[in-house]
Amino acid sequence: MSEGVREAMIKAAWLLIAERGLEGMSTREVLARTSAPRGSVYHHFPRGRSELIELALEHSQQWMRRQIDAIHPRTPHDVVVGYIDIWRRVVEGTDFRAGCAMAGATAGGHDPAILDRAEAAFDATGEALAALFEQTGLAPDLAAQRAALLVIAAEGAVILSRARRNSEPLALVATQLS
Repeated sequence: MSEGVREAMIKAAWLLIAERGLEGMSTREVLARTSAPRGSVYHHFPRGRSELIELALEHSQQWMRRQIDAIHPRTPHDVVVGYIDIWRRVVEGTDFRAGCAMAGATAGGHDPAILDRAEAAFDATGEALAALFEQTGLAPDLAAQRAALLVIAAEGAVILSRARRNSEPLALVATQLS
């Protein structure tokens, strides 16, 4: 089995969680989406579905960090627009089928380890955004508050955008928080 199969399975699990939530992510669907052989799950993930979920959420956190790192703001407005644009690309690029994997894991999660992982990912996103706000000249306390508000507002806007199948909630957040 190649490392490519393992990575494809992690990405498929990540997308399934973003589309369907934690309860909608099955190893059977991961195998179907990747055309991987049936024994691939336990070959690549000895702890099974729980390990696959953990790695999918880790992948999600790393992906978001790369997206945030690609924002090069000059003003606080640039941070807001850059972050909201990440989510606009996600929801529009999946025809409003996918949102935030961390939100999906949280909504369907009962396992404290998964909830802790989601909390850590949300915190990491907030910290990365706060650092960008600080780069634009905001004081650390204000930067942290603005980042927290942006994450909270964006998560809600992603959910509403998916429900409405349009990006207007994201545009509203961008306008109001700029």
